[in-house]
Amino acid sequence: MNALKPFLLAALLASFASTASDDHAEHHDHHEEAKDHTRIDAQLARQSELKTVIVGPGTLNITRTLTGRAHVDPGRVAQVRARYPGLIESVEAEPWSRVEAKQTLARVQSNDSLQSYVLRAPIGGWVVSRDAQLGQVTGDAPLFVIVDLSELWVELDVFDHDLDAVKVGQAVTLYGLHGEHVAHAQIDQLSPLAIHAAQSVRARVIVPNPDETLRPGQYLRANVVVEQRQAPLVVPKSAVQYMRGASVVFEQLGDEYHARELELGASDADEVEVLGGLDAGARVVSHNSYLIKADLEKSGASHDH
Repeated sequence: MNALKPFLLAALLASFASTASDDHAEHHDHHEEAKDHTRIDAQLARQSELKTVIVGPGTLNITRTLTGRAHVDPGRVAQVRARYPGLIESVEAEPWSRVEAKQTLARVQSNDSLQSYVLRAPIGGWVVSRDAQLGQVTGDAPLFVIVDLSELWVELDVFDHDLDAVKVGQAVTLYGLHGEHVAHAQIDQLSPLAIHAAQSVRARVIVPNPDETLRPGQYLRANVVVEQRQAPLVVPKSAVQYMRGASVVFEQLGDEYHARELELGASDADEVEVLGGLDAGARVVSHNSYLIKADLEKSGASHDH
């Protein structure tokens, strides 16, 4: 479970406080030290879903955030016209219906031969426009427009401050407006032209869309990996808490959990570089570390009174 129920959280904090008070009684001559660590037995740690990781070197993916919209690939659009002028005898495809390649769309009687011929879909996809009516005389205008949505283009706006960093081939993670993950892809092309009104350059990302959940016109956010940096020591962002004006992690030493104040460096979406305050090989709490923070702050408040 992602979040502990309120009554379970209260019970766990009460257990932590009891353990911490016992620890304080044993070390009453070390008032300040007692408030920077707590003792939790293995069973309680499991109940609290305290998960740990051993920290070491890592690779940080430095990103820039761009926004853009999904578009139909122009190469996946078919405009279906009458081959010969004539009278439309039947129409067999409705607007916003899905058709297969070679499926019959309409039948037309040629003005010249008075013979009927069939208009068929050249590609599979969605009929997004239909300008064919029973009894209508055909002209040069498209009678049907069909689009294949199984692969889309996403065009991202790259402004001046990002132009030097964004390159063709860089990895991209796409998200919807509500933060939902959409796809992993890469930058396929950068436009040689700037958009006059926005003064941005378009970066194109080609996105497979087999289930057609991504729709043309949809706004998207993209994290573009512009640099990969090797760091001697990283910790998960989920391990870091802000306590008493400092960034800390909680190092596990047996059944004790010690707050370690950190000097932090660069970060990416998941990890942050540690410049000081922790050694490689340390085991730190990576999940539910806020419980230990709450316990220590509660213990510190009781000491202050």
